[in-house]
Amino acid sequence: MGLKKKKGFSIATQSAEHRLYPQAKCFNGFEETKSYYNQFVEFYFMLINTDPSGLSVTGNDGGWRYYEILTQGKPKSGVEAQYPLPQEFEGCPRDFRRAAIRAAIGAYQSWETRYNKWKKRPNAQKHHRPPVQPRKFNFSPVYCDKMSWDDSGLDIMLKVLVKGEWKSLKFHYKGQPIGEDWVKSSPSIVLKHGHAYITFCIQRYVPATGGIAKITKQDTYRILATDLDLDDRAAIVSILEIDGCTVREIARHFVKQPQGVASRNRDLGRIALKMNATGIIHESFCHKQWGKIRNREKSMGYDVSSQILNLAVGYGCKIIAFEHLANLKPCRGKYSRRSNQKRAYWLKSKIYNNVKHAAYARHGILTTRVNPRNTSKLDPWGNPVNRQNHIPEQVLAGEEIYETGATWVKTASGYTAHSGINASRNVGLKALLRHRTDLEFHQGLWESQAR
Repeated sequence: MGLKKKKGFSIATQSAEHRLYPQAKCFNGFEETKSYYNQFVEFYFMLINTDPSGLSVTGNDGGWRYYEILTQGKPKSGVEAQYPLPQEFEGCPRDFRRAAIRAAIGAYQSWETRYNKWKKRPNAQKHHRPPVQPRKFNFSPVYCDKMSWDDSGLDIMLKVLVKGEWKSLKFHYKGQPIGEDWVKSSPSIVLKHGHAYITFCIQRYVPATGGIAKITKQDTYRILATDLDLDDRAAIVSILEIDGCTVREIARHFVKQPQGVASRNRDLGRIALKMNATGIIHESFCHKQWGKIRNREKSMGYDVSSQILNLAVGYGCKIIAFEHLANLKPCRGKYSRRSNQKRAYWLKSKIYNNVKHAAYARHGILTTRVNPRNTSKLDPWGNPVNRQNHIPEQVLAGEEIYETGATWVKTASGYTAHSGINASRNVGLKALLRHRTDLEFHQGLWESQAR
């Protein structure tokens, strides 16, 4: 069972995946169970589509219970089933059937939401076709309540459909250990790449923070500001400490670009050559190369996000600030160049999502994003900067030299910094100035105090 709401705490949720053993028995047995489960989901989806009024019914007899009564009735109250279950569904465990009803309700509500958006679409999109209802289902069976029991942390008892009969079997599983403060809820069985995995939804209580606005009202706290680079480094991090109305940088860090970037460029180039050679792109075109790229980028995303999170935890930061880079578009050019930029932009969103989820679930750290406008063109006090690949000896007032992608920035007042460090400082200050306008940035003791 999942955790219940508790005053002063919020509930963080994660998933823990473990491989089941022995593999042959697991995969073959769960294939039949999964097929049976999706047949159930399809039946109830059609029933909900016939009578969607049950979704708006409140009380004990509303929601999934409404559709269970339609197919099972209420013998104690003398209510008969209006839509009896087909013969092949008789003898199904009650909790298995209820999990299928919930999955069907979720699928119907998802389609209904997209359909309602389509009806309210603007005139420019009037020619768009309406979203169709799903023609087939591929849900992984959820083992609620009495479908699983005796979980020791290394093995578990599960009900599996074997040749049309329900049997209770014991399975072993291996994976990363789960912390003592995490609580398991109903598992689901996932089949992929010829293996069977059991995935637990794990939850824990996280003390409520009151939001970023409440944190920024404190006298002393720290914020980690991140500038996601596009070329040389994956990220440039600045740790800012707020003491009263003063903001100082106490540390900085350069996160190196993962080694997989060069491999991604090479694989995309090979794919482009094959496209030019054949001119035919079928369903499994270069599936091995694409699989390598996907797996490598997934690993790269977790690697960079874990480094950023470890820095935030090590310095005791309560907020992590990112740039909002959702609208980036690749420039025109060859297929491999455009594809490489697309994957780089996707990786940046993946890093933010990984950090946001893990920071709050594991450490209660909040994450925010700010508008990246002028974060590279201004210094922390709002003055325009000269950006060049070398540090100029002197910058005259009114002189503006800005080289895109250059390494150093300098102002006429004497402020000099690495362009990535300057951008990350501005990202952190933007996140703070949303809630407090009395803050002022002061340079570190190792830097020039001229301004």
